[in-house]
Amino acid sequence: MTWIFAFLAGFVAALGLQPYNLWGCSLVAVAGWLALLRQTQKTWQIFALSWLFAFGFFWLGLDWIATSFTHQAAMPSWLGWVAVPLLSCYLACYISLFTLPLRFLCLSFRRGEKRVDSFQSSDGIGDGADSEDIDAIPSRLFPVENDAAVAREGTMKSRFFVGSAAFWSVPVFSISLSQIPLWRLTLALAGCLTWGEWIKSWVFTGFPWSPLGAIWLNILPIAHIARWIGSYGLSALVVIAAGIGLSCYDGIKLAIEKRQARQAIRSLLPAFWMALPFLGWALVDGHDIHWQKSEQPPAHVVIVQPNIPQDEKYDLRYKSRHDAIFKKLSGKSDLHYPRLILWPEDAVQSYLEEEPLARAALSRLLGKNDLLLTGGDALIPDNSGHIASVRNSLFVLDAKGDILDRYDKAHLVPFGEYMPFRKWAAYVGLGRLVAGDIEFTEGAQPESLDLVPFGLVGIQICYEIVFSGRVVDRAHRPDFIFNLSNDSWFGRSGPPQHLAQARLRAIEEGLPIARATSTGISAVIDAEGRILQFLPENTEGRLLAVMPKALQPTFFARYGNLISVLFATALLLIALFGRIKLR
Repeated sequence: MTWIFAFLAGFVAALGLQPYNLWGCSLVAVAGWLALLRQTQKTWQIFALSWLFAFGFFWLGLDWIATSFTHQAAMPSWLGWVAVPLLSCYLACYISLFTLPLRFLCLSFRRGEKRVDSFQSSDGIGDGADSEDIDAIPSRLFPVENDAAVAREGTMKSRFFVGSAAFWSVPVFSISLSQIPLWRLTLALAGCLTWGEWIKSWVFTGFPWSPLGAIWLNILPIAHIARWIGSYGLSALVVIAAGIGLSCYDGIKLAIEKRQARQAIRSLLPAFWMALPFLGWALVDGHDIHWQKSEQPPAHVVIVQPNIPQDEKYDLRYKSRHDAIFKKLSGKSDLHYPRLILWPEDAVQSYLEEEPLARAALSRLLGKNDLLLTGGDALIPDNSGHIASVRNSLFVLDAKGDILDRYDKAHLVPFGEYMPFRKWAAYVGLGRLVAGDIEFTEGAQPESLDLVPFGLVGIQICYEIVFSGRVVDRAHRPDFIFNLSNDSWFGRSGPPQHLAQARLRAIEEGLPIARATSTGISAVIDAEGRILQFLPENTEGRLLAVMPKALQPTFFARYGNLISVLFATALLLIALFGRIKLR
């Protein structure tokens, strides 16, 4: 049952993500994960419990991927329901491997030692207990080995090698983590989780979708802490909040069952210290905001959401109807101010660089000073002039039909826009989700396009917006970010989770974001992560907006995920060497 509980805890933790937004369930589930870890005695038990928790979390959090397979004729739709658990198995390894350092906590907590730290075991035994009391702590979930087995095992039984470049030796003691102060275990797990999520964001091109910290978007003032520690740091705060709740539960249980009010109060003091950052932030939030001073006039944008289903997008029978929808939603030119018309990813099926007639048709939608930003494909020739690859691109067109600039997507979707190990995958009938036989290739790093008179505009195409710390050209900080996407194959939970990722980037970077998607959710997000306007899913429409102001570069915008890593490392060091003396 222990293993089932661990899986269910992870599954419930994902209910705090969009579109469920049950953030309280996430905190309870993470507290349950902590409670299970407190009973572990062996390294493999820590690994297994953490893996099952992460597996359940990713399985529900990534269920939208199964829907995307229904839009690809080259692969059977049922394969999507196989891909989700397989991907979850892989991603869970990052979290479980990076919880292994929890065993380092046992170095200074050998069996029979007395501690000055205040902590509460699973059976209500606090610090100050003698060695006989500590040895008597039962483990309900994992049986304690006898003394002979303990002697045989020793203190340095095995080494665990993690990854291909880093390893550490893991001392194995046959003691329960319930003998570790809860505040110490909580901070260690918070640091480990942050490290795991950061590593997951870049290994093998990375897959940083829906970090645990995204649940704080339901409590926006806490989400604003991402300006200082990033979204991966927010995941650490989830664990800390869960540890505070578990510590309070232990204290109340001790007071009720054993009528030890004084010891119960002492057991709550570490929870108070862990809560101080939240309490302090409540006083600071909002006072750390400094708006960007700009001589640039406000950008008037028209965000178009055509609501064209994925199954119709490439069907030439519907082309005239699709063109009419874009023309209607783009509206007529306004003589009072220039407009920046924003179309979604892959809105144009023509190769604009090769087809002047297609550009001329689009130019007739624009006023004299208007610009059109639209998604499309760019053909990339080889040295002989033959088409070698395609790039998922954004084109900037003016009223004359000229292409003023182009941005090429830098982070491609694995199995979507390119097939890893494609040569071998073809033998078993696997293909990528995007139609076509020509391989997509990536562009350069994030760029800011100078679009007079609208200012510098950062471009992020679809999936790129999920990469924390890698969405802005820091040498040319934009006035706002345009995120164009095609979320029509993302199922029910994919679009709201994608929007949540954009909100996190807005908070981290202190930049407003305009989103244009094919079927929703298109939105205008301010620099504090608030949704000012939006179009719901499966709705045809447009948003007329003036882009909000940007903040001055936030602390995270200056240093990126280096801050998240340092924050996680600090938590680990405090957990290993810190002391809370309550005498």
